Amino acid sequence: MSGLSGVGVFWAFTSILSAIISCVGYFMPHWITGRITLQHPGKSPQITPVHFGIFRRCNYPYIGDDGTLTISHECGRYTAFSDIPSVSWQIATLTVGVGCCLCLLVSLTAMFGVCVKGVVIPTVARTAGIIQMCSGFLMGAGVGIYPNGWDSPEVKQACGHISKSYNLGDCSLSWCFYVTSAGIVMTLMCSALSFHAPKWKQIPAGYALLQNK
Repeated sequence: MSGLSGVGVFWAFTSILSAIISCVGYFMPHWITGRITLQHPGKSPQITPVHFGIFRRCNYPYIGDDGTLTISHECGRYTAFSDIPSVSWQIATLTVGVGCCLCLLVSLTAMFGVCVKGVVIPTVARTAGIIQMCSGFLMGAGVGIYPNGWDSPEVKQACGHISKSYNLGDCSLSWCFYVTSAGIVMTLMCSALSFHAPKWKQIPAGYALLQNK
């Protein structure tokens, strides 16, 4: 029998959903979309879509064995943390990543509380709510600072060489940006619901002793 109220069960399932949504948005390299145009002599221009995440990207140029500029049609993460093309993106990688880990921690605790009575007591619920609030603020800060890195050379190359901080130029926001933003809103909503999650209210010890006399 679950120790959660009806609101608590809704909080638990919404918490796991928000954690999944946030983690998918964080990991997938589809925050912004642009394109790279390669012009080779005697050939028509080669236009390739380019996708950026926080610490991953899809389709990138490299110098081939014959010395020509070629597009690699694959997705991957940057080799080292320092290779992430902007300090703002490095900060966003840390803040959103930590926020997602906290989301997962709370969501697993909430789901455990659905299955086992007495796990999510009022004190645990309040703590979970505070952690979710911190998680939402961390992820929100990461999403907020992410556009400050749009002036990096890699982004400019894919956005018509006119992008700058908080201005995408010829690029556009992609689905992962919106998914992560939705996860943040859901996480903050869950932080409020957590205070109503337990089925019973904790009674101060002194009051309980008085009642037993």
